[in-house]
Amino acid sequence: MTKVKLVAAGDVLLHSRVYDKCETIEGNYDFNTKMLHAKKLLNEGDVTIVNLESIVAGKEFGLSSYPKFNNPIEVATTLKDYGTDIVSLANNHAYDHGEEGLLKSIENLRSIDLPYVGAHLSTEDRDTYRIIKKNGLRIGFLSFTRQFRAFRKIDKDKSYLINIFNEENAIPIRQKIQKMADSGRVDLVVVSLHFGKEYTLFPTAIQREFAAEISDGGADIILGHHPHVLQPPEIILNSRGKKTFFIPSLGNFYTGQHGVYRQIGGTISVELEKEKGNPVVNFNNPTLNLTFVDSHHKKDFKMYSFIDYIKENPYIKTNRGNFESLEILTELITRMRSRLPNLIIK
Repeated sequence: MTKVKLVAAGDVLLHSRVYDKCETIEGNYDFNTKMLHAKKLLNEGDVTIVNLESIVAGKEFGLSSYPKFNNPIEVATTLKDYGTDIVSLANNHAYDHGEEGLLKSIENLRSIDLPYVGAHLSTEDRDTYRIIKKNGLRIGFLSFTRQFRAFRKIDKDKSYLINIFNEENAIPIRQKIQKMADSGRVDLVVVSLHFGKEYTLFPTAIQREFAAEISDGGADIILGHHPHVLQPPEIILNSRGKKTFFIPSLGNFYTGQHGVYRQIGGTISVELEKEKGNPVVNFNNPTLNLTFVDSHHKKDFKMYSFIDYIKENPYIKTNRGNFESLEILTELITRMRSRLPNLIIK
């Protein structure tokens, strides 16, 4: 029996109000004080994937915040040091600084040996499979973003830069999944999808319908992001009787966004089990580890365990109002278990 614990974290998208507080006297950036809680969570996985929503072209390129982001490379280094195995790059901020910014960001990721998926330097880079082997299990990764206005600036002959999809047509993604699955090089396929409606607590009908089509195409796990808030996971039983683990939105992991549900994020993990000679991969013990980024108290943007935080803070104070901690936790538990009652929440 082969066992692998997969951990997925949501959006890492730093506003200037976050990275400015992490600048050192030497002019570098140290995120350890603010992000230390993330180390425990990201290290829990045998394989860990994070949605890196900002480019990391670095300080020399010119750091920038909303609406067009460029983060310090040190945040990617921190993710790698904390146990991240691969980052997803296909998202609506990937082209915030055009081709030059995206390519510089990818070069920086390559310089620290942090694998990436969803955006690429070249056609050859795009066509190179992202496969991580752990405990005898071979996991393939694919990443796509729905179309956004900024992507219209991409030259047609450079479509390799970002994996873009149309929500009305799942066939191209299904073909890529099938091609990877048929290669004989993977045991399961994880697909990251940047889609949905921002700040909605439940997925749209379009999200669920599209995910069902991707499941029919052979995806074993679908990880969603873009709404910036957690949305409830579920198991999709596709037309072939195969199960797909689907979370429509992983929410924010580490950002400078305000609003109680935008400040609550976390990691989701699932234990993958496969018997030798059996192509079926089982999903066990799905677990959500809740986090909270405090943007109110001293405005220090420190990450905490949400459960530990509310033990000391009966009210959550945000610039959008104060909220009773237990009420928020109760709502979260109810919502996140609404389609997966056996979800473990910590």
